[in-house]
Amino acid sequence: FSCSSADDNEPEQNQTDPIVAKWQFGKVIYLYNDGTQNVVQPDACDLQSSYNFLADNTIQLTSYIPDNNGGCEFEIANFEYFTWTKIENGKYRIAVKNVGEPEEVNIENVTFENNQMIWKNPEGGFDGTNFYPVHNYFTKIN
Repeated sequence: FSCSSADDNEPEQNQTDPIVAKWQFGKVIYLYNDGTQNVVQPDACDLQSSYNFLADNTIQLTSYIPDNNGGCEFEIANFEYFTWTKIENGKYRIAVKNVGEPEEVNIENVTFENNQMIWKNPEGGFDGTNFYPVHNYFTKIN
């Protein structure tokens, strides 16, 4: 006979979700309905930009955009909130609210491969007639 606390057989709750990390912007692949695709590589400003997904379900955006001198400048984001919630394995709810604008919510299909995170949005693009898939790639930087 042994004594044990009630939570000895509970599943581990403090396992870090794989999305919790700092992610550098990467390539974007547009998969058109005619079977062709367009791969857009990140520019110098994209490579300085990142999403930092924190364990408290918030997201910090560091964004750089082209300036008028061929370089990059920091873009100030005016968020009331920017959050993530895991719906199930491979599916996340991303919510962002800019000051004075309505909330935007996206459900992202996310896969993790090595040090990459891939968002596969089946209706991420629109060609004027039809939606088409868009895959966004991010590289883990910490």
